[in-house]
Amino acid sequence: MGLCSSMHHETDLSAPLRMKAIQIFQKIDKENKGVIDKKTTQQFWQSNFAKINTEALFKAVDFDNSGDITIQEWLTFWKIVKKTGYTEQEINEELDELMQGKAWVQFRIVDQFIQVDKNRRRSQIPQIVMQEQMMTLRKTKTVEIK
Repeated sequence: MGLCSSMHHETDLSAPLRMKAIQIFQKIDKENKGVIDKKTTQQFWQSNFAKINTEALFKAVDFDNSGDITIQEWLTFWKIVKKTGYTEQEINEELDELMQGKAWVQFRIVDQFIQVDKNRRRSQIPQIVMQEQMMTLRKTKTVEIK
């Protein structure tokens, strides 16, 4: 079993957790563009410290610093949360809070993991994002076939 295979299993989200994360992404992406930007994210939080929450979210999740967060980056972030030791129950509770428009929580352990990983020669983050892209493509093709 290679690195990709073992990394894939330890970071997998359960199907219900993955679906909940996708639903929140879609709730923020009201225009259905497939990406969320700072404007739509601020609208999502409305007056609940919208700018502060948005800046914290983008600092944590916009891995390529493009100003947009793709569904792959979003799901990769939640996989990293799990990889750094948070349980599915803890992640589920946090996603429930986000679904209700509550504040973005800073995951300090995750932030540390991301900073260390970005400084590695062989960062794991692009690999996880690529896995997400492959999964999205497979699921899209499966839906088209049906």
